[in-house]
Amino acid sequence: MKLSIIMPAYNEGKRIGNTLNSYLRYKWKYPIEIIVVLNGCTDNTLDVVKKFHKIKYGVLKQPSKGNALITGFKLAKGDLIGYVDADNATKASELAKLVDNIGDYDGVIGSRWWLKGVKLIKKQPLLRRILSRGFNVLSRIILGLEFNDTQCPAKIFRKKAIKSVVNKIIKTNWAIDVSILYPLIRNGYKIKEVGISWEDKTGSKLRIMKAIPNMLLALLKIRFKR
Repeated sequence: MKLSIIMPAYNEGKRIGNTLNSYLRYKWKYPIEIIVVLNGCTDNTLDVVKKFHKIKYGVLKQPSKGNALITGFKLAKGDLIGYVDADNATKASELAKLVDNIGDYDGVIGSRWWLKGVKLIKKQPLLRRILSRGFNVLSRIILGLEFNDTQCPAKIFRKKAIKSVVNKIIKTNWAIDVSILYPLIRNGYKIKEVGISWEDKTGSKLRIMKAIPNMLLALLKIRFKR
């Protein structure tokens, strides 16, 4: 069993070094590969990543988390393929918790809402939480995704499952998590949701007023562009 961990990174030069160190030092049950996909970075993120000789990386010219994750899925060789953000909001131990819960499921996704095991070390700002809950409601209505937290950037999938839908993922920077989950559910794959410990990090690139209409449009695009 091998685990591939994808980290999309946009101008994370100040934080990604600590994240990579913590993930490399963690005592994983299985061999791992970490793939950093730099999407439109204009800072020193690439220089920092190059210092880690065990890390694989890819470089995209345009900033797009969606493209970064799809690229990572295609590069990954592991039997299990997952992703986390580069800011270490999801500690290695919490991603390992998802791996331990895979069981007979095709995927396991982390949740920061209403499940046993949820622990928010630092919460998101109130406006971000309101946006997240509103988006979750729309995801249920438009896409039929019955999860408490589709947006948590901590997910693990079996290789067979994610590789089978990678070309069906609609490329969107605003709703990439649900864009990944939607074809998996439609193709009959079983996804489990597990509460995790998570810590909000400052420096988010999300702009709330711009995000609201774009997220709605992204959901409609996922639902009807087939």
